[in-house]
Amino acid sequence: MKQDNIFITGPPRSGKSTLVREILEEMNFKAEGLRTPEIREGGERKGFKLVDIDSSEEGILAHVDVEEGPRVSRYRVDMEDLDRLTERSLADISDDCDIVVIDEIGTMELYSDYFVEKMEELLDSKKPVLAVLHRNQVKKYENQGELFDLEKEDYASVKRKIKDILKDF
Repeated sequence: MKQDNIFITGPPRSGKSTLVREILEEMNFKAEGLRTPEIREGGERKGFKLVDIDSSEEGILAHVDVEEGPRVSRYRVDMEDLDRLTERSLADISDDCDIVVIDEIGTMELYSDYFVEKMEELLDSKKPVLAVLHRNQVKKYENQGELFDLEKEDYASVKRKIKDILKDF
C-alpha cells in the first residue's frame, strides 16, 4: 500500500469535497487534479462539472440534458469532456505540484478507461494523492491508501488527522 494516498468517503452531502477544499486552502499546497462540483439550476441538481484545478478549465462530467453516453441514475456521462479534462488534469502533473486531488473516484468517472489508467498511475506515483472515493468504490481502492469515512468519523477529527499526515510531505 502506498502510504501517501488519502481517501475520503461518506454519504452524499457529508462534506467530502468541502473537506478537501478546506485542507488545500489551509495547507497552502500547490495542487493539481480534477474537481467535480454539482451543477444546480433553480435549487435542483442537474449534473456535475469537471474542473481542472490548475487552469480552472471546465467541462461537463454528466448532466440530465446530455443525450449520449453511459447513464448513471438520471444523468448521462459526457465521455468527450471526461477524457479531455482527464488529459488536461491528470495526464501530466508538474514537478512543482505538492499534491494531486481527484474529487471524485466514482461510477461516472470510471466509465472512462483513460481516467482509470491515469488515476491508477497517479495512485502508484511518488506524488501524494488526496481523493474523494464514492462509497461504491471503497472495496476496490481502500488498500491503496489511508481511508477516512465521514459517516463513521468526526469531520474535525478527520480533517486534523489528514493535515497531520500531509504536513510531512
